[in-house]
Amino acid sequence: MGGSKQMRTPKLGIVLQVTEVTQRGTEARSWVVHDVERNRGFKVSLATATMEEAPAGQKARAWSEDEVQGAIGVAVDRFLASSPQLVAGPLYDVEVTSGDLFDFAKPGA
Repeated sequence: MGGSKQMRTPKLGIVLQVTEVTQRGTEARSWVVHDVERNRGFKVSLATATMEEAPAGQKARAWSEDEVQGAIGVAVDRFLASSPQLVAGPLYDVEVTSGDLFDFAKPGA
């Protein structure tokens, strides 16, 4: 389990407070993520199998911790773009996809 970190999402520039809450022996990593400015919360998960997948036309690869953190921002951006009517209070479930990992890692992204 890791500590907290602040970061900005790559597209929307939203400030996030990210805290890893992964339990030992689970098949996924998970984080509690808060939108600092709008007080919205997210429970973000990344399955181990997802880290080993590759979108069509891409090769599977190993991911650095910085790339995983960046993919969290991409996933939250994607979720917010498709769910504009979010309110403060509940934790919304967000899943990091292999596409989020590759979108963050591609040059110029």
